[in-house]
Amino acid sequence: MIVPALLLLNQLDVASGVRPVFPYFSPAASQEAAEEHAYTKYEKYPPYCSTPDEMETRAVPPLGDIGGVSSQLVHVTALIRHGARTPFAGAPSYQCWEGYWEDEETGVWDCDLKTYISPPAVTKEKGQAADGEGVLDEDPDFLFEKRYDALLVSPGKTGNNLNGTCQMGQLLTRGYDQELKNGLHLRQAYFYDGKTTDAHAASDARMRLWDLSNEGIGGRRAGSGPTIGDPAKRIYQEPNLRYRADDEQRTLMSGQILLRGVFEPELETTEDDEAAVIRLHTADSHFDILEINRHICPRANDLHDEAYASDEYKNWVDNSVEIQTVKTFLKDQLGLDEMPMAMFDCMMTTICTDRSLPSSLNDYDGSLGPTPYEESQENAGDATAMFERVANVAIKNFTFPYKYNNAAYAKLGMGPLWKEIMANILPIVDSANNPSSGTPPPKLALFSGHDTTLMPILATLGDEVWSGTDWAPYASMLQIEIHEITDSGGGSDFPSGYAFRLIYNGAVLTDKMDGCAADSELCDSQVLAKQVMPFAKYQERDCASTMSAAPHGSPGDGMVKEMKNATEELIAAPGGLWVIVALVFSSMFFGCMLTICLVKRLTRKTHVYRRDSSALGGFSMRVMDNDEVADSPGVESAVSANYGSTHKDDENTLI
Repeated sequence: MIVPALLLLNQLDVASGVRPVFPYFSPAASQEAAEEHAYTKYEKYPPYCSTPDEMETRAVPPLGDIGGVSSQLVHVTALIRHGARTPFAGAPSYQCWEGYWEDEETGVWDCDLKTYISPPAVTKEKGQAADGEGVLDEDPDFLFEKRYDALLVSPGKTGNNLNGTCQMGQLLTRGYDQELKNGLHLRQAYFYDGKTTDAHAASDARMRLWDLSNEGIGGRRAGSGPTIGDPAKRIYQEPNLRYRADDEQRTLMSGQILLRGVFEPELETTEDDEAAVIRLHTADSHFDILEINRHICPRANDLHDEAYASDEYKNWVDNSVEIQTVKTFLKDQLGLDEMPMAMFDCMMTTICTDRSLPSSLNDYDGSLGPTPYEESQENAGDATAMFERVANVAIKNFTFPYKYNNAAYAKLGMGPLWKEIMANILPIVDSANNPSSGTPPPKLALFSGHDTTLMPILATLGDEVWSGTDWAPYASMLQIEIHEITDSGGGSDFPSGYAFRLIYNGAVLTDKMDGCAADSELCDSQVLAKQVMPFAKYQERDCASTMSAAPHGSPGDGMVKEMKNATEELIAAPGGLWVIVALVFSSMFFGCMLTICLVKRLTRKTHVYRRDSSALGGFSMRVMDNDEVADSPGVESAVSANYGSTHKDDENTLI
């Protein structure tokens, strides 16, 4: 059975017979007008925003001369961050500055980018393969358009978390454009159709992952090396492509849009009675590993807390003139006693969507960049470039654990993802010791995740690869290219016969890795394997906590021991057993009485709530119980009052 196709559209002319073969977006008139003025409110925008000009700079660079060595690109792994999105949470957990939620410009988020879902086509399979992959025989009978507009509380305002028709963390039209550009970058770099110009990397025969001018382009047969992909399959089908994402709207849609940019010509040539199907691999979000998941690996909590308890971190917090300047600014100019956990996200989602910043923060000019403001007494009280300075303090605070202690936290947390990545690479570069398990490795592997996917991944690759203060912008992309060395030219730089090239947002970082020669674009694949394989583990990781059984260093463990000792002493004392029995029955009695009282109170509260809402003729849909607040994304602070308190979910607060 083929899984239901997920079509991400805005407008679809079904009546006239137009059949989309892949994610397609046609903005409404209001959205077109808004996007015509995108990125025009401010003179400059942070790299985080990934403006069209910024996205142009991220093309895959051509491969330079390798000193007489001949090579051929055979595999690419691409990891992306989703495109521009809405705030990750709503009020009251998402606090920015006074008036943020009251101002309609920042407090109401409406989205024109919608999702269409087709029903299963169980009886319409055609060309069905044994593994369940194939194409649909005809169009879906109908589509469902998903709209977040049900909780209308007043004209133009809903009871949703963001008060409009947007989901929390939903991909925006600007994000759509960013990921489409990423897809075009990949196509221009790795696809050759006989018409590619010299401006594109694929004009170099060494960079042609797919040569569309030849037949049998799906994959490579055994003979010149291990089998990669399958020439008999369409180039967008497995095993030629493997698409992986977590189960979030913004990551799912970002990956699909990127793949539209990569494969659109091939998808458009699909026969009229067929609908292209691309397989997507995802998992339950609670257990997924595209980010550091401390729910499934308690030892990651230990390493996370260890970083914030370190002398290095405490010295920065206690002695940083810059932190004191930022805290004073927040209090005097924005009326904030501490930096809200959402401050960084508030600033970026506001400026990147051309909404209005508070006048005191409206000073971004790009003069500082990701490097923190110089920390010296002469800058004390200097309130210039505060947008960047507030952002830089928040970034350094959040990312500090990633690089601390030789990136131990990042290595443990990203080990499962590295295992997935290397499962596609090792059967190519070390096929003798890592033969493919029945299915050939893909030519292109795409992982669609978050900023908190890319930053810790970069941190695991060595101290020089990533600064730790440079936040991953919207639609960031990291590529690991695998090149077969077809002629070493008599040298010994590539003993494995394969090399890798590391590219991040259009910049080659290969020579930043330990073990790779300076100024060299290609490095032997053994260097990559040696760097990541020691921690590229999933279930075999050591995730047992070595610290207190109670999370985050609470005194619970000591209390349990004291209670255990006291109980043992009481049992040993004369009559102690009867005392325990009496305590048990007393506890049961008082527990029952308390439960009865609570049930009566809750029942009475429900009736009052319904009666009041009826009398008012309507009621606010923004009511949240304490448990809902505690469980909502982003509630716990990433930048706390003391700049060091840690929380189990703070990985999710800035994604």
